[in-house]
Amino acid sequence: MFNEIVAHYDDLITEIGDTIAYTVTIPDSGILALEEVVRRMGFDPATLQGPGQPHSVGSLSLHQVGAGIATLDWINPTEERLQVTDRLAGEGWVEHPEPARLPFTHWTEYLGPLIGYADFFTSGYDGEEAEAEVDMTAACLAVVELESGVRLDRELMDGPCTVLPVPEPDFAQFL
Repeated sequence: MFNEIVAHYDDLITEIGDTIAYTVTIPDSGILALEEVVRRMGFDPATLQGPGQPHSVGSLSLHQVGAGIATLDWINPTEERLQVTDRLAGEGWVEHPEPARLPFTHWTEYLGPLIGYADFFTSGYDGEEAEAEVDMTAACLAVVELESGVRLDRELMDGPCTVLPVPEPDFAQFL
């Protein structure tokens, strides 16, 4: 079954590309409301645009999935945009297996609760990308589905959603 989930995401990536950011946030209890998600990301819930309304370019799609929220960012997200959705993330992430910080910390130390997938993620980092056993984007999407129970598919992507306009950062301030 796990291989079938990975194959689903391999096919999806071939169809849509891998320049999206996708998160699923499931609460420990109760239902996570869209308004709460927007506040956690640092925005005013009044800016939400409902299904059927015209959507701003560069918006973040928010999908209520059971008790949780799935977010989809359709553009290749910049670091600033990733920081918005990272405010919803739990602990644990996949870091490329090279010393990203000194002193050297092994990449599996960043996996947190995802440590059970260490061998699987390692199969995606098999020296040469062409020799890897699994595409890392497909691997990560498969793990999101396994952990959340939410499948990213055309039905979710094309279904009704609420949209949060997220302004692009002013890069002039960095010059």
